[in-house]
Amino acid sequence: MCGLAGAVGPPGVDPERNAVVRRMTSTLFHRGPDGEGYAFRDGCSLGFRRLAIVDPVAPSPPFASEDRSIWTICNGEIYNSVQLRARLEARGHRFRTQVDTEVLPHLYEEHGPDLIHHLDGMFAFAVWDEPRRRLMLGRDRAGEKPLFYWNGPRDFVFASEIRAMLEHPGCPRAVDPIALRRYLVHGFFPSPLSPIGGLSKLPAAHIALLQDGALQIKRYWDLADHFGAADSRTDLPEARIAEELDRRLAEAVQRRARSDVPVGVFLSGGIDSASVLAHRFAQVGPGVPAFSLGHDRRAFDEARFAAGTARHFRADYHELILDRSGLEEGLRRIGEGMDEPLGDASTIPTHMLARFARQRVKVVLSGEGADELFAGYPTYAGHRYADRFRRLPAWLRRALRATARRLAPVSMGNVGVDYLLSRFLRGAEMDRAERHHEWFGSLSPRAHATVLAPAVLGALGEDDALASARSRLDGRRFPDDLAELLYTDFTMYLQDDLLTKVDRATMLTSLEARAPFLDHELAEFVAALPSRLKLRGSTGKVILRRAMRRRLPAEILTRRKRGFNIPFSRWVLEGLGDHLRDRFSRERVEARGLLAFDGISRLLREHLSRQTDHRKPLFTILALDLWCDRMYGAGRAVPIAAVSDDERPARPVSRAPRTIPTPIPTRLNGLHDHGQQPHHGKRPHR
Repeated sequence: MCGLAGAVGPPGVDPERNAVVRRMTSTLFHRGPDGEGYAFRDGCSLGFRRLAIVDPVAPSPPFASEDRSIWTICNGEIYNSVQLRARLEARGHRFRTQVDTEVLPHLYEEHGPDLIHHLDGMFAFAVWDEPRRRLMLGRDRAGEKPLFYWNGPRDFVFASEIRAMLEHPGCPRAVDPIALRRYLVHGFFPSPLSPIGGLSKLPAAHIALLQDGALQIKRYWDLADHFGAADSRTDLPEARIAEELDRRLAEAVQRRARSDVPVGVFLSGGIDSASVLAHRFAQVGPGVPAFSLGHDRRAFDEARFAAGTARHFRADYHELILDRSGLEEGLRRIGEGMDEPLGDASTIPTHMLARFARQRVKVVLSGEGADELFAGYPTYAGHRYADRFRRLPAWLRRALRATARRLAPVSMGNVGVDYLLSRFLRGAEMDRAERHHEWFGSLSPRAHATVLAPAVLGALGEDDALASARSRLDGRRFPDDLAELLYTDFTMYLQDDLLTKVDRATMLTSLEARAPFLDHELAEFVAALPSRLKLRGSTGKVILRRAMRRRLPAEILTRRKRGFNIPFSRWVLEGLGDHLRDRFSRERVEARGLLAFDGISRLLREHLSRQTDHRKPLFTILALDLWCDRMYGAGRAVPIAAVSDDERPARPVSRAPRTIPTPIPTRLNGLHDHGQQPHHGKRPHR
């Protein structure tokens, strides 16, 4: 919804640092085309681009405390800002606007860094405490809003996107080989890693404190603390729990609909977005703007299902039908605009839908987070079946695999039985952790030796490809295996894939997306529920279906999950494959220096011969190469960062208590590859 940038350095107002922050901020125009603001203070420079949602005519942040000693910028929305404002005004604080994020400097005056515990929202913010020369960064609990930082030898630099960071002349630019390997495993860069060595993401639910040259990264909230937590409401009969869930979701939708500009809904054919629309309809009546995406291939067309949902709730319905030219346009726009590789092909339709919706609204509500809270993916049931499969005799497992290959040839269609079955058999005999990331991820660690270039492999040493996933579970206890899997996906796949995708795809077109299911109190309530209310047999979202029974038609409650997918597998077969052959020629791959030609060639050859559906690794590698073109130039060599302990991202030092360079445009085979008043009260002691 907005973009922020800043730098903290030696004392004094530094014109050079101020100029750098101006350049950083200008790269974020797409995140905030409605205004800009700066604060150039002693030792700190702050810049901001505003997307005006609440009080659109208000001046752009930064916002300051009454005595102008505390300065803040915030990308996001504070949903409880009205309640916070009332309490702060009762304490003598004065406000200049109705903008929700103006509560931050005053809240910091009252609570210091503990202000984070008072916020309900999606946010990435910075607070500059000038008297203490302390910088505070904070990121929301789920990770809806991004925040990158680099702790340099002279300046500490931070921004909403990597493109802004690279405007600082000292910021590193070499690819982190460990982060690259994790990207190939998962299809995304797990926090705190980023593509660039030394440049880090602040993880979700963390704050960063920089004071006297010392940087601390601290976790302030953890969903793990709520799985299996004792709660009198979770002991209620299932019907009462469903009622409570319905009430909480209604409140979450209403809080996220607060806006002074039009608000719509992203509508697929499934239960998640339909639940959001149902509550929005109950609150405002007919005419809610709803937007859906279809394809000219029926197997990928969600629009026909979404249209039925929209009719049921008398929504103001709009649909965009994508064909091959639309997909090519989407790939071009994503290649130009994504400043972090993301191996998720659904980024393309998400961006095209956002661009379509932005013609009519400035804010959309979406269903992100429901699958990770309510066990909505088929992989969760798949683990139970895999445990049974592993207990079968070896000869029987071999026979079943052979039979499955004959009965389910590779169709290259949507996520159908053949695709799910092939991935199930590929990971069924692995241990649970490796299996889960085999199913959810992109390229198995077992294939890295053939896909990564020798220089990258040499830099990796003994790196554990699944270390990011394993570290999520360190020191945490869960009531059962399902809870552990849900937590892993909430803190990895949701944070670093889905929410990254939604933020970048929508913000490229200046559209704000809000996710009611990620209301943290709702998430805590759902986490505490027993797993039998989430997954029963092969059916997920059990309690959500029960809660929505009186609001949604039966066909929505029973429909199989699809989402905004695209026919990438067939696209490779029917035209894109020629582009990929040229793009990943031996000469070009070896000049780049990151990947190995033989390994990529094998993946492409097996896909084009319909031997194996390699949609995930092929898109992951394509997204990486498009980003390299944008960052380093088409087909040019990519510098590889040296790996040392000093260059690893800062690790969190505590858990929450149980309480509480310039893009270079090119064209290749028809696809673009771009790349105030004094405070009268006594200042509280902190």
